Amino acid sequence: MKAAVLHATHDLRLEEVPRPLLKKPNDVLIEVAYNGLCGTDATEFSKGPMMVPLHVPHPNSKHVGATILGHEFIGTVIEAGSDAQEMLGKRIACGAGVSCGSCTMCRQGRTNLCEHYYTLGLSIDGGLAQYVVAPKSICIPIPDACSDEDAALAQPLAVGIHAVRRAKIRTGDRVILLGVGAIGSFVCVGLQKSGAQVIVMDIDQKRLDVALALGADEAILIAPDATPADLKKYFPSGVEVVFETSGVPGAATRALALTKMGGTLLLLGLNKTPQEFPFADAVLREVTLETTVAHVCSQDIPEALEMLQSGSVARLLTGQIFKLEEINEAMEILTNGKANGKILIAVK
Repeated sequence: MKAAVLHATHDLRLEEVPRPLLKKPNDVLIEVAYNGLCGTDATEFSKGPMMVPLHVPHPNSKHVGATILGHEFIGTVIEAGSDAQEMLGKRIACGAGVSCGSCTMCRQGRTNLCEHYYTLGLSIDGGLAQYVVAPKSICIPIPDACSDEDAALAQPLAVGIHAVRRAKIRTGDRVILLGVGAIGSFVCVGLQKSGAQVIVMDIDQKRLDVALALGADEAILIAPDATPADLKKYFPSGVEVVFETSGVPGAATRALALTKMGGTLLLLGLNKTPQEFPFADAVLREVTLETTVAHVCSQDIPEALEMLQSGSVARLLTGQIFKLEEINEAMEILTNGKANGKILIAVK
């Protein structure tokens, strides 16, 4: 089969590799239709390895070496183990994150924090290939009314929905999304049913326009070098909930300045560079600091698919579609910040 295999930084090769085999009774073999590209993929391609175990075995998957990327994929089950026969022939959206189901976190329903967690396409071979194997537990059937192309956004939308759950928003709350790029736009969709007044801030007017089309109530264009004091002028007393989505240095401090006394600051942006943060301000104003990662597959993927059925969300968020043979071109566009919407790879 054809697959996009990461060997090293800027070394992503389209290769012929053996088709994967079912190893467990609950495994299914998926013929991949689409795979969305994520900022994490771009980071692994341009700066990695950071999560992909190219040189050291992953502690949970045990995989090491060249790795097939792709963790946002959908497709059709064409082969199933003895305990997964009911999945045969079904179109599914895969959650990609594999959990054990029995550790403390899994028993609490927080499968994204499983002690044995690993991710298809990051910790082991994934969906930028004609076929991929996954456990049936992370394969959610796609409703008949949802097209393959629209369903391809289910995994990133599930991340946004999970973030909204973590924020514990109440009807009538004012919510600021600081940054409505890749993940911020999916959080914006997740907020549609929250009953909150949604305010979006970004340095890019086009992103703000998309956010308004996705249901945001107000959009504010800010300067790239805006300071915490500059942003605080818009909301001197702050708002109830602020999402920081970019992870860029200084963004968390700017988001804190927008959070009211006793409010909640939820951090989504991932930046491994150490940075300063005014904890004294957060403590003295009793601001709740929350974080979020990935999604809970059984909860968040079905809700994402329900929201995608109409096609309106996907039309606003889907960007260019490339063939698998064009993977390096697509990855360069994403890496260079020139993507206009979610890039999809049409595998089938």
